[in-house]
Amino acid sequence: MGNKVFIFGDIRIREVKGKYYVYIIEKGEDGQRRDNYVGSLEQIVNEYYDMKCRGRDLNPGHGLERPAFFRCLRLTGLNHRGTSS
Repeated sequence: MGNKVFIFGDIRIREVKGKYYVYIIEKGEDGQRRDNYVGSLEQIVNEYYDMKCRGRDLNPGHGLERPAFFRCLRLTGLNHRGTSS
């Protein structure tokens, strides 16, 4: 069986040995298509998830990081005990 390839506009996702890798499709100076490696799909999803769950504290003081914690739980569908509700 061959490796799977998914193309979404100028993004290409390739499966290699059960792992997925993301490439950006660009045209070179000579008009040839190039695939530039971005990273593994797992790494990209983890970084996106970390960005979405990170809170932004505009007020100084202690205890203001809890709203970001609960917002992260709401995004993941978990309750405060770490289990699905």
